[in-house]
Amino acid sequence: MQSRFSRRVMLQDGLLTVGAQLAVPGIFSAMATAPSAMGAAVQAVTAGKILVVVQIAGGLDGLHAVIPYRDPLYPKLRPNLAVDSKQVVPLTNDLGLHTGLNPLKPLWDAKQMAIIENVGYPQANLSHFQSMYIWQTLDMSGEQGSSQSGWLGRYLASVGGNTASPFAGLCEGVEIAPEMMAANAAIAAIGDPAAFTVQGDRSAPERDDERTQRLLQFYQESGNTRFAPYLGNLAKATVNAAQQFQSAVTAYQPAATYPQTALGEGLQLIATAITQGLPMRVGHVIIGGFDTHVEQKTVLAGLYPDLAGSIAAFWQDLTAHGVADNVLMMTWSEFGRRVTENGSAGTDHGAAAPLFVFGPGVNGGIYGDAPDLKNLDVDHSLVFKTDFRSVYATVLDKWMGTDANSILGQKFTPLAFLRG
Repeated sequence: MQSRFSRRVMLQDGLLTVGAQLAVPGIFSAMATAPSAMGAAVQAVTAGKILVVVQIAGGLDGLHAVIPYRDPLYPKLRPNLAVDSKQVVPLTNDLGLHTGLNPLKPLWDAKQMAIIENVGYPQANLSHFQSMYIWQTLDMSGEQGSSQSGWLGRYLASVGGNTASPFAGLCEGVEIAPEMMAANAAIAAIGDPAAFTVQGDRSAPERDDERTQRLLQFYQESGNTRFAPYLGNLAKATVNAAQQFQSAVTAYQPAATYPQTALGEGLQLIATAITQGLPMRVGHVIIGGFDTHVEQKTVLAGLYPDLAGSIAAFWQDLTAHGVADNVLMMTWSEFGRRVTENGSAGTDHGAAAPLFVFGPGVNGGIYGDAPDLKNLDVDHSLVFKTDFRSVYATVLDKWMGTDANSILGQKFTPLAFLRG
């Protein structure tokens, strides 16, 4: 009797043909990886420090988040948008947080939160996509497509390449973050944890294990072509990764209540991987909505509790599981906002903005001078004082334990916001 898993049935059962005699099973399409991650069977990444990146998309208004509440120029330059000093959570004698970011205060008090002021780069590009591309790839031309790798992708390639675990780089969402792409980097993108699995046969779920094994055999023996071993290894690695991840999801018990938002769910996904020991080195999540040209006060009043609450829950969760010491978190946004408000109760694209770093390995405090409201650039923006690549260099050198110069392409002076 012919097996129900014949080649003809396979081709009717969700195969995606991508070339002559080259096919990838549709049931594996839930796993999004960098192209080169489709190599030989995966191996565990060497244990080490973990970096979690939170992208604040749209352009963070630093003067609304970290407020120079004692500067007399602040309310004069922002007659409608300035936050009243009585509504500020003081951090120092000069700077304080917006009340919506109050969930971060315990991290500040524990000296596990650093704020790096006036971060940017020379000749700031005020296009969202071009500036994001600069932060992601370090291609300062901003010409999208001219670089084939991101700074974190180059890091991941340097510590394992395509022999690494597919969880070495883990992105929450359906796409791989551009900063994590590289020719030899193992990365997974997961939007829905429940869907990150080998999809079974709903009509006969009791035969799922048999179906999986037949599919693996099929791809291992899919003809006398040079692609057969490649496909077999891809299928095996994908199935193993899906099973490994689902085991982690089943075992994970959150020790904090996360906001029921995209960011909260994303950080809970990253916490699942970390607390359950998946060999992850870099995680990436994103929160959007910060392009506040209109009604900024109202928009940010809704976004700040999500941002701060999700970050606070993440650290509470990791601390309760006893794994926080090996984790560092940093934020970034493609640019800041102008100091002067516009006519729509908002702010337009500006240059410099603060960047946040969290974790037990952080030397808590303010790094860099308070925003200088007396000396603005031609666009009425804050003048950048700290190159974002110096922040990257510090993280790579002092936390990830790698040669920052080789990743960044040139030397940047590290900063002092990390211990040791």
